[in-house]
Amino acid sequence: MTAVLAWKGRVTGIAAAAIIALVAIPAGIAGPAAAAPPSSPSSSSSTVEKYVALGDSVAAGQGAGGYIDACFRSPNGYPALLDAAPRTNLLRNPSCSGATIADVAADQLSQLNRGTTLVTLTVGANEVDLTGILVACTPPSPVEACVAAVGAAQAYLSTDQLAIDVGGLVAAIASRSPGAEILVTGYAIPFAPDYSDLTDQVNLLTAAMNSLIQAGVAGAAASGVDVSYVDVTGLFAGHGVGSAEPWLGIDPTDPITFLHPNAVGYAAYRDALLFALALP
Repeated sequence: MTAVLAWKGRVTGIAAAAIIALVAIPAGIAGPAAAAPPSSPSSSSSTVEKYVALGDSVAAGQGAGGYIDACFRSPNGYPALLDAAPRTNLLRNPSCSGATIADVAADQLSQLNRGTTLVTLTVGANEVDLTGILVACTPPSPVEACVAAVGAAQAYLSTDQLAIDVGGLVAAIASRSPGAEILVTGYAIPFAPDYSDLTDQVNLLTAAMNSLIQAGVAGAAASGVDVSYVDVTGLFAGHGVGSAEPWLGIDPTDPITFLHPNAVGYAAYRDALLFALALP
């Protein structure tokens, strides 16, 4: 926590200005609304969902401890928590820390088949490398490193490629499992508001990234795919790094937990997904 606090007031003007430039949400893409927890609908179905979890470190459960392999899959991650819920049977979880959209397409889709009825997906953060931007833009890193990291993210987001690639990945999932309901989660806004100039800009970047993911999901849904975007930002409101009760790792010297949900955070992911599924 001490190391994070040291960021406050230490951001150079060029770093902040560069990050502000990259977080503008492309025209026509609305930002995700904070989810006010509505009353949960009930389900009368007794069907057991045949569930496969896909994605990156957040899908794997990195940050929650008890890891079972080098992908940082955790029994406290949201796939395992969903598996413990009634009427949801986790058959396979090939999610892996560090996975990009291309990695999911190449290495994880083979775990799907026509019998799969539920797929969750969390992916996209590794395309932008939020953690890498923080490291590169925090003194004593040279300004040149920050500008390069920000420039790479800016070039990527300005093309809307994230929305395009997410939509393509969702379509590929639906092709392999045409009877599956697909739930694509966004990411928690990582820092408490006004924690520092840099962290505020990282929060804006995360919101822009979520918007592009949501746009990709909306495009796939418009083509007839049974897919929904699951927003977790409302549940994490008041629980970012710098809050009294953070639900994400706060120590930047610990790359395993830093900015990943902890066990309580993954329970919030589970609750958001259960609501989307209309399961208790």
